[in-house]
Amino acid sequence: MAMQKIEVRAATVAEAVAQALDQLGRDEDEALIEVLAQTADSALVRVSVPEEFDDELELDLDDADDAVDAPDSAVSRRRRQLPTEEIIAQARSILENLLQHMDIRGFVTPVVQAAENREGEPEQTVTLHIEGVDEETTGLIIGRRGETLRSLQYMLNLLIHRQSGHWPQVVIDIGQYRQRRQDSLEGLAHRMAERVRQSGRAIPLEPMSAYERRVIHMTLRNDDSVYTESSGEGENRKIVIFPAKGR
Repeated sequence: MAMQKIEVRAATVAEAVAQALDQLGRDEDEALIEVLAQTADSALVRVSVPEEFDDELELDLDDADDAVDAPDSAVSRRRRQLPTEEIIAQARSILENLLQHMDIRGFVTPVVQAAENREGEPEQTVTLHIEGVDEETTGLIIGRRGETLRSLQYMLNLLIHRQSGHWPQVVIDIGQYRQRRQDSLEGLAHRMAERVRQSGRAIPLEPMSAYERRVIHMTLRNDDSVYTESSGEGENRKIVIFPAKGR
């Protein structure tokens, strides 16, 4: 499978990866990340994504940065292969083996969610729920702000891709963390939008991951009284909620 690759140098590995993902319009769990060089004050990384995700539409480079976080932009609409029963079973088996190697006793339950995008095309997300583990282990798997869970999810998708040649959207959840985080972000979006409406002034949110920014964008995309844009770079990239123009 052909891959699209980009190399970025920044002050830290995290900043370089974040900048590369922003330029590609992808999340961590959709990319292969390699650290090519690292010193005390800089890091060079290569981020690769399968070209089959790319839309046939092209954006001007001047528009690419703003389009990365826009939920309806060309770079954010990604064509995925619908997961088959075989791939779902494979994903479950791989995750169970990963947990076993981590000395974690639990079981995995797959849940498939079907929907249609704005073009009426079918989309499916496979969520693998890790169950049967205690509260302490759940916290360890989630990690700080979900970082460990995202890393485990990235590793899972990478292994699925290497073994099957497919790149379906497989998500890992435990203790309903992702649903609770999404609910929290949606509540935050509505509260901040109300403040913007009342004050008539833009309000910046705290820096967030690409996934979290997307939730905010999607929550407010049909609210005609406000609009959202992303600003900043790397780990400092955040969403700003603006009052609708003309109000």
